[in-house]
Amino acid sequence: MGQYDYEIPENFSIQFSGFLQQNGAGEIGMHIRNCDVDFDDVGLAYYAGLRGDNWDKHAVDVAIVGREEDVLYLKNVKAYLKDKIQRFLRPSKSGLLVRNIDFMISGNALEINLPEEAEESFDILSADIHDAIRKNEPSLVLDSLHTYSVRYIRKLCDTHAIPISDSSKKAYALHSLVGMLSKYYRDNDVFQSDFVSQTLKMSISVFERFNAIRNDNSYAHDNDILNNAEATYVISIITATLQLFQEIEKIKQLP
Repeated sequence: MGQYDYEIPENFSIQFSGFLQQNGAGEIGMHIRNCDVDFDDVGLAYYAGLRGDNWDKHAVDVAIVGREEDVLYLKNVKAYLKDKIQRFLRPSKSGLLVRNIDFMISGNALEINLPEEAEESFDILSADIHDAIRKNEPSLVLDSLHTYSVRYIRKLCDTHAIPISDSSKKAYALHSLVGMLSKYYRDNDVFQSDFVSQTLKMSISVFERFNAIRNDNSYAHDNDILNNAEATYVISIITATLQLFQEIEKIKQLP
């Protein structure tokens, strides 16, 4: 004994999701990334019911906890998932063998949708944001969500030739970008209702306050951190607006 480390890789969900992506199972990886994956080392594999030449390996039970849509999807590919987790753990190095996988639907996690972007920088930020949400730590999200929002809105502005900086190359603030993008949508008769048009006008001040929260109440600096209830509300409002922008881009033919 002693030839194995018996250790689970850190940030398992993120690393395993990347492993699946590299091996042609990106959709499964996306659902895994949205879940918490916990391991219970139940001791020597042989005595845990995994017969064979396993006298010095350990058996682990896996618990996957997440939203109903993610859990139901993963349950349907349980056998495939178990095989891939086992391959990722590399028993010859870790000494760990997967005995069973259990699934549980989380009843209290905040559900958010972020625009789907293929670029790695968006993928990393999205993973960090969803990981903190799953752990019920919304205050950890504020800085990453602000960065994500700036990058996403800049990308949309670039798409429509909306300037993202002034003549001296100074970048426009997030709320200014949101204002220019919203005006572009109004000028191109995107909205069916005055409700959405007027709400997005008001969202300029919302995103301006989001700038302030990022600077004064997030982990971006040495701040007094916003409480969970208010952080959850901020996240809900900001992500709903980003999702609206994504849907507009999908369904409207814009110049």
